[in-house]
Amino acid sequence: MNKYYIPQNLDAPFKIAMFTAFDCIVLLVPFFIISFGFHKQLTALIFSLVLFIVLKKVKGEEDNHFFKHFIYWHFPSFGFYEATPPSHVREIIG
Repeated sequence: MNKYYIPQNLDAPFKIAMFTAFDCIVLLVPFFIISFGFHKQLTALIFSLVLFIVLKKVKGEEDNHFFKHFIYWHFPSFGFYEATPPSHVREIIG
């Protein structure tokens, strides 16, 4: 057993068990909101799992910033990237 953990890639995302942090949020937040808010634990579990599967199908093998980049290109008015020009600006002159 190694004393130090050395990641395989420098840009490897933070993982909790076998899920990334974003995956855990997608699983746990809807589960807790539905189960504590409406007292429907089974419905919350099914909804969270379906949402997680849909997320994995849409995201595929892309990185964790896939949705952030998608929103930048398709909805430029949201403004995640304030230091970069909007996506509809194709040429910047001087």
